[in-house]
Amino acid sequence: MTSPDRTQQPSPRSMNFILISAFFSLFYWVLESVRDVIVFERGSIWNRLFKPDLMSFWMRLLIVCILFLFGIYAQSLKQKLEVPDVKAQKRLRRLGMVWRGLGFGLLYWVLEAFRDVIVFHKGGLLERLFQPDLVSVWMRLLAVCVMLLFSVYAENLFEERERAKQALQKAHDELEELVRKRTSELVQSYEMLKRENEERSHVEDELLRVNRALKTLSQCNEVMVRATEEKALFDSVCRILVDVGGYPFTWVGLAEPETPGLLRPVASAGLADYGFAPESLVSDGGGANPFFAVIRESRPKRIAMTGGDARESQWARPALERGFTSALALPLTAGEKTYGVLCIFSVDPESFDTSEIDLMQELADDLAFGVTALRTRLERNRAEEENERMRAQLLHSQKLEAVGILAGGVAHDFNNLLTAIQVSADLGMLDVREGDPVRNTLQEIHQTAARAGDLARQLLLFSRKHPMEYTPLNINQTIEHLNKMLRRLIGEDIEIQMALCKNPWSVMADRGTIEQLLVNIAVNARDAMPEGGQLLIRSANHEISPEESRRIPESRPGQFVHLTLQDTGIGMTPETLSRIFEPFFSTKGPGRGTGLGLSVVYGIVKQHEGWINVTSSPGNGARFEIYLPAVSETAAADMRQGAAPGDLRGRGERILLVEDENSVREYTEKALTKSGYRVDTATSAKEAIAVFERERNAFDLVFSDVVLPDRSGIELVENLKARNRDLAVLLNSGYTDHKSQWPLIVQKGFRYLQKPYSLNDLLKAMREVLRKDKKSS
Repeated sequence: MTSPDRTQQPSPRSMNFILISAFFSLFYWVLESVRDVIVFERGSIWNRLFKPDLMSFWMRLLIVCILFLFGIYAQSLKQKLEVPDVKAQKRLRRLGMVWRGLGFGLLYWVLEAFRDVIVFHKGGLLERLFQPDLVSVWMRLLAVCVMLLFSVYAENLFEERERAKQALQKAHDELEELVRKRTSELVQSYEMLKRENEERSHVEDELLRVNRALKTLSQCNEVMVRATEEKALFDSVCRILVDVGGYPFTWVGLAEPETPGLLRPVASAGLADYGFAPESLVSDGGGANPFFAVIRESRPKRIAMTGGDARESQWARPALERGFTSALALPLTAGEKTYGVLCIFSVDPESFDTSEIDLMQELADDLAFGVTALRTRLERNRAEEENERMRAQLLHSQKLEAVGILAGGVAHDFNNLLTAIQVSADLGMLDVREGDPVRNTLQEIHQTAARAGDLARQLLLFSRKHPMEYTPLNINQTIEHLNKMLRRLIGEDIEIQMALCKNPWSVMADRGTIEQLLVNIAVNARDAMPEGGQLLIRSANHEISPEESRRIPESRPGQFVHLTLQDTGIGMTPETLSRIFEPFFSTKGPGRGTGLGLSVVYGIVKQHEGWINVTSSPGNGARFEIYLPAVSETAAADMRQGAAPGDLRGRGERILLVEDENSVREYTEKALTKSGYRVDTATSAKEAIAVFERERNAFDLVFSDVVLPDRSGIELVENLKARNRDLAVLLNSGYTDHKSQWPLIVQKGFRYLQKPYSLNDLLKAMREVLRKDKKSS
């Protein structure tokens, strides 16, 4: 600090030596008056004070003038002492006021001597100087004492003032030093306080950011625990970063594995405030885009929005235009693979310090783990659902397979009985005239047996063990062939609409069973539309990819002919829909159906290595979708012809009948004999060979059951044909499973007649075999 101007500082005691000299002059005036009265007895005090004689007045006036001169001199000394000239002050102090007073006293002594000589004529000058009278000595001594007293007083005043000045200067210096120290301390305290405030402000901001980041992390983790969908999880995390974390804009991008150099934005938040689409950031831009560097390097990156690099400006310019100055890109990593990036933008260039980056990376790691866990959970749920569906299908297939095995086992005996009934009825009708009531009864028996045979065939179709002849088939031709029959079958109140594709792929199928399939579904649709409606039949070529096969129940990749039958009927409830393929299940009530129609459809489709899907709901009809595997062979044209006209009776041909069932053998022998054939019978292969040898191989046809007690009927006929190359062969069986050996029969080219058969069917088959054999001969 600057010391104050000392010339402006007042003395400790404000004093004016001129006034002091006036006081001592007055004091001297009074003492002179007192002396004149007491010593010289010159009147009263009053007269000597105010009316002195001329000589006394002049002497007093002289002393007063001297005192005034001394006062003026002392005052001038005082002023000189107050100037900042230290050398002048030291010089003045060496003289001293006492000596100055003594000098004025001597001057008064000399003036008194001059007065005595000149005024009072009291001797010579030297005498009055050195040998005055006693009164003059005392008067002079009094004046000198007054001078000395005044000088001592002035000297004391000067010394006191000097001491006060020194004390004041010392106090001033101490105070100035104290002020300087205190000022320095205050400056240091201020700087320290300023730094503390800045540090506190920085710490508070840091704590605020950390607390905000921790709150963001906590809420994001809560969302991850409850997430059930990946897209919703990404959206929620972005929204929390904006709403809770206070960041203006965030987005999540996933790398496209099939298209390197591209990011697919899947979620974002903050777009409403900035109108900033992340699509402008998804191009690699020749490797300059930092978001791709994060994916390649699998580590977080703080990005400063600078536009110096032209390549960099391609992705930075849109952000800079919207006020963003910094960004943080965080990798989303599963195991050792980085599959995406979480991007956070900020308008503060100082954002994203080390602690904040660590917290945000922890958030990104949790998000990546949550997404991986969610994908695993969803995949596990899908796998569990698929396993449950497969278990249900397996259980359903096992139930159907069990019923199929049962149906196949019953079929043999049932068909033998029906064969005996039908042949017996036919024999009876041969012996009864037209119009006889017995003939009507026999016809009713024959028709009932035929219906029972149809039921048996449905059971066999359901069991998927019915012998089938697979040929390349054009589905459109089969549908068009059945069109007229279907229209008569379902009635005129139901409209049939066709939507058949051009050039359908061929399927390897049995024509008869495919027709049975179409008829059964059409009948089911008719029953579901009691008040009429529409039945749509559509065909299409359909190639199923591996991805699509996961969406279609029971499907597999490949090329298929897709057949759709859709009605506008009453529909089905979920419970009914789950049971439609169960055998003997029906909603039509007692006496209105066997419950085998759709189960037969299911068996036919499975027999052709395809699958069927049904969708329906109450009031919305039903939709049957059938997939049959396509083949490369071209389907042959439908060349169906009716039975050849002419007499079916025999012309004396010899028949070897081999049948182990007594009733079937007996009635078949009678029927053939009445039809003009000569018949020999056998109950086993061994017996048949013996008869054949006994008759010297003289047989035109062997009619044998496939399943014999001792050996296969196929082995038997091969043995017999080895003996007679011209021997015709007709096989039959009541079995439909592997015992019927249908593939081997087809391979050998033998004619086959499935039980139960009527006499007319038997005679037709025999006539065709014999005619064919004669032509080949």
